[in-house]
Amino acid sequence: MKEQVDIVVVGAGLAGLTTAWLLSQAGLTVRVLEARERVGGRLYGYQVGERCIQLGGRWTGPGQKAVKELAAKLNIPVVANLSFTNRSNEAEPRAAALENAARAIDQLARSVPLDKPWQAPDAQLLDQQTLSTWLGANYDEALARQIGSILAGFLPESQDVSLLHVLFYLHSNGGLSGILGLDGPPHDSEMFAGGAHRLTDELYASVKASVMLSTPVYGLRSEAGRTVACNDRVNISARHAVVALPPVLAGRLFYDPPMPPDRDYLTQRMPIRGKIAVALLYESPFWRDTDRTIFIDDNLTVWDEGGGELPAALSGLVSIPCSRQLAKLDPQTRKETILSFVATHLGPRAEKTCGYHEINWAAEPWSRGCNSFMTTGVWSTWGYTLRESVGRVHWAGAEMSDRFVGQMEGAVRSAQVTAQRLLACT
Repeated sequence: MKEQVDIVVVGAGLAGLTTAWLLSQAGLTVRVLEARERVGGRLYGYQVGERCIQLGGRWTGPGQKAVKELAAKLNIPVVANLSFTNRSNEAEPRAAALENAARAIDQLARSVPLDKPWQAPDAQLLDQQTLSTWLGANYDEALARQIGSILAGFLPESQDVSLLHVLFYLHSNGGLSGILGLDGPPHDSEMFAGGAHRLTDELYASVKASVMLSTPVYGLRSEAGRTVACNDRVNISARHAVVALPPVLAGRLFYDPPMPPDRDYLTQRMPIRGKIAVALLYESPFWRDTDRTIFIDDNLTVWDEGGGELPAALSGLVSIPCSRQLAKLDPQTRKETILSFVATHLGPRAEKTCGYHEINWAAEPWSRGCNSFMTTGVWSTWGYTLRESVGRVHWAGAEMSDRFVGQMEGAVRSAQVTAQRLLACT
């Protein structure tokens, strides 16, 4: 297949589809190429009976205006997330110490410029150490471990990530205080009715004629004022290309001419962490007899999806270390192991599900994980290349935004910025 369009978009996740939707509304011709047989990328959900199953991104919250405005245009209501309102099983005897640490960390995070983190005061010093090293030098072992565990809900393990990246992430996402909800509703206090995947489902419905599924792009070739996206079946020539993939996957494409060395070095050093996500279905929400809605231990976090829909549902995220271990097991043993973890909190009834759903994001070939991050030394040396267009190749995705990086909000904001840039030059 050969075709000429104004813009070719690689990837039909939230950023790619929003970019295509905005450009199509402005009158440009767009072709979206998606490797999977579905749209949504790191948003993934579907219906089981009355119950919406969500195994990918799902939450929004204070300050996340762009994604909520998009949802409103798509007639998708925003609803309160009550899953984390009762955390009685996490009674915190050191709450004051944690709050004081959060305030101090946020003060340091605010010194990191969101548009140019590499220009932060002492950027190289912050970037040459991991979060683990810094926490160990500034807090006692118990508090350092607690902070690292909280942040591992959004970032990788503390020994793997640059301190500068953590500070940028926190500044971008309202601070550790915002994540904890110290000054108002917490970071993850809202959801989308029917599941976050409705965002990409509705966007897909609007631009469906422009989307080709099961069509992985192997490379981009720029010549004669155009950029060609191709594989062994298609050859799409466009005035500009938008790569809406996680950086580690964008780095695997073949580019002609090649990417500048610094851009290549960046994508080689910006991994993406992955967890196993599960949905456990039951004939009734028996756990509500205990009035507990969330359970956390070293292996996983499990919460009540709420509502009166049937089947009742518990959702869970397996910790990064445990996900690595469970990924080595056969599916049945992995399921039994996860259910045994839940049973330690809820008793043997937890092992009697009427439905079990899981996804190992690290094993998804077209995602390879959930949240991207930077290792030590990357922001201060190559970070300037993250958002810069290279010729007629542009970038979009949750990683590209300076505000709410790593979130659906960041994905939508990056799409808006990229679309505006393309409309200005086409």
